[in-house]
Amino acid sequence: MQLPRVEVRSSAIAGQGVFTLEPLRPGRIVCLWPVGAKLITEAQFLAGIAAEDPAITRTAIRCLGGYFVYTDQVFSTDYFNHSFEPNCLVHCGVVLCRHELPAGAELTVDYRTLVDATDLGVYHDSATGREIRGFTARETALRTARELIALLESQPDWEG
Repeated sequence: MQLPRVEVRSSAIAGQGVFTLEPLRPGRIVCLWPVGAKLITEAQFLAGIAAEDPAITRTAIRCLGGYFVYTDQVFSTDYFNHSFEPNCLVHCGVVLCRHELPAGAELTVDYRTLVDATDLGVYHDSATGREIRGFTARETALRTARELIALLESQPDWEG
């Protein structure tokens, strides 16, 4: 399977964003964050955020439960912007397109499924100014699993 082509460029949402260079169908896998990543515990993640470790603050995401993944290298897919109504779903580090998208669309994710539920590393939504706090590990797993099931059930010919 080949992942879709994307590029990083200026975003109307915030700073830079990830844009698809080809149309995407619902359920299309956009990227796999765990590939080549380092696995750390939530305690290690929080320590890295508190210490403002650039690798962790820029690339770390919740994978599942109390585990996070991060890399020492920044990739184009580390520039996803947040949306409370994202067009991509992140489940266990796999990013999938939620609905039909044209070439040129900016890809967005819900940061609440990527970060921790503490006061460390709190983000703010660029569009609304609302605080972005992570869901608990359990809530993230349940939310994204339910959404993934619904997405795959809506695509009977899904192949990834």
